[in-house]
Amino acid sequence: MNYEHCKIFYCVGKHKNITKAANELYSSQPAVSRAIMSLENELGCRLFIRNKNGVEFTHEGQTLFNYASIAYTQLLKAEEEVSRSVSPESGTIYIGATITALYGYLFDLLDDFHLKHPKVKFKITTGSSDKTIGNLKNGFVDLSFVTTPFNMSKELSVIRIKKFNDILIAGERFSFLKGKTIALAELKKYPFICLEKGMQLRQFIDAIFMKKEIDITPDIEPDSADLIVPMAAHNFGLGFVPQGIAENAIEKGEVFRVHLEEELPPRYVCLVMSPNHPQTSASRELARMITRANQKQ
Repeated sequence: MNYEHCKIFYCVGKHKNITKAANELYSSQPAVSRAIMSLENELGCRLFIRNKNGVEFTHEGQTLFNYASIAYTQLLKAEEEVSRSVSPESGTIYIGATITALYGYLFDLLDDFHLKHPKVKFKITTGSSDKTIGNLKNGFVDLSFVTTPFNMSKELSVIRIKKFNDILIAGERFSFLKGKTIALAELKKYPFICLEKGMQLRQFIDAIFMKKEIDITPDIEPDSADLIVPMAAHNFGLGFVPQGIAENAIEKGEVFRVHLEEELPPRYVCLVMSPNHPQTSASRELARMITRANQKQ
């Protein structure tokens, strides 16, 4: 049975009037009559008998309406539920992010978005840029927030949304460095904390050291940028960390910034999207919000 024909049948049966049904359906009376006739031909029986006030059910028509009213009501509820789930005012946005993107950009962004769309839920998966982009390609997340440098695929779209700097920090045991400016090569003199090989920040720093022909082997290699701050605060060594991650600890006096003669080049937080996977209205609205804010900068 054709869904549209059943919908028309339900409306005619509800009003017992073809004209009223046509008005509700934004259709014409002849079109509604043709749909009912087509349904009757398909079923091989009469469904309505015309009278001076409109129409009345036949026995077969009443039987069909009893079932159709239940089914149609459930379909309406399902449509409403799906509409709520894909509305920018509700639903769930699946996000993949690096720790640096999360601390340096995403927390503030989601705070602003949640104020405007309080019913939207977030599911956030953290990991390296490569892992996060892999989750995007596989359709596990709607949007990915990663930091440069990263391996980019041609089928994905990338928007640079925030520039940030990595800074060198140290704990109180190295207080003799406060107020001083040191060269990168001097890091050989001190214990050094750096992310494990293969991670984006490590690749970035290794490339800088290689360019300047500086050979430094880290003493401690955590697997997440947010571990560098507490390690530095406990005086395990000096370490590079995205500035946004270190700000609170610097304000509290747990660590301090060590100034360099030549600070590291800036990096970027990027929004990565895949045109190969459909997005919900909520995730599209978040992407639009980011794009609008980016254009104002």
